[in-house]
Amino acid sequence: MLHAHDDIALIRTGDTKAFERCFNQHWPALYAFALKILGNKDDAKDVVQGVYISLWSRKEKLNLSGPLENYLHQAVRFQSIKKLKEIMNRPEELDRVQEYIMPVLNDIWEKMETADVFKEIDTQLTTLPEKTREIFLLSRRHHLSITEIAGKLNLSEKTVRNQLHIALKALRHHIAMALILAEVMS
Repeated sequence: MLHAHDDIALIRTGDTKAFERCFNQHWPALYAFALKILGNKDDAKDVVQGVYISLWSRKEKLNLSGPLENYLHQAVRFQSIKKLKEIMNRPEELDRVQEYIMPVLNDIWEKMETADVFKEIDTQLTTLPEKTREIFLLSRRHHLSITEIAGKLNLSEKTVRNQLHIALKALRHHIAMALILAEVMS
């Protein structure tokens, strides 16, 4: 029976069978983890595949102090945060962010309002223009859609989208951290 550390030694030597074993063993958990953070199957797949590609390309230099599983988990977490921030940075992804990522944030915000990361979001919000802050809070705390916010504030949907994008861009680091924190605590 091969142990995981034997597989690491074999992967270092370029053993594709050992790499495949590692891939098959850890893929389901890593994929589920990335999916929970990103809310999109393709993105989750991209992140996990990217981590494995990187592992294989750096196999000779692989120097792990702990289990390979921990290393892979941390790499997927890091790459998921990176991907999440990229998504929140793109105006064309706003609908997806609103539909999949933000409801998760709302849910944890209600449960963990006093957590440091949410205090940081509140602090960050105070630095935004008043209208931007109001639109973000209507979207988040009051769960209003872009159309509803536009109607309520008598603004065009385009304006609401632009303002939400500005808020997401400013808060993307803290939002990503909050989602990771929730994953860790659940």
